[in-house]
Amino acid sequence: MSWAGKKFFQDSFRSLFNKKEQAPSFSASTPLLPDTVKRVEKLVRTWVNGKGYRLPDRTIEESAAHIGTDSATLFRYFAMRGEDFRSFRTQLRIQDAQELLLAEPETPASYIALRVGYRDRGNFSHQFKSVTGLTPAAWRAQHST
Repeated sequence: MSWAGKKFFQDSFRSLFNKKEQAPSFSASTPLLPDTVKRVEKLVRTWVNGKGYRLPDRTIEESAAHIGTDSATLFRYFAMRGEDFRSFRTQLRIQDAQELLLAEPETPASYIALRVGYRDRGNFSHQFKSVTGLTPAAWRAQHST
């Protein structure tokens, strides 16, 4: 290869690495367009109705992809609602667990934890208690008829 050819490739290669990709700039306070809000609301509703929150712990990026949007849009959507996605998902899981604890009194809480998306029983108990004020076993005992 000639010197001019090598120089061309070196310059091209160097320019690829010297360019900095600009991340999209937004803040949680940047409003979403009304059409985007409607679209994300519908996607989240479908995800909730399909019990997508039961999937084991995922990153917000993975959850957003499963819901059908990107993480930045999901983050902004929940920020606009004054919520946090993880807190929202935790609430759904705990409500689901409460229903299962009552509907299936013989099923151990550890199995229910797995069914609602928790891989770790300790984390499940901690989250359950932070939401309800009681451990799963104590909550079940208190609410059983």
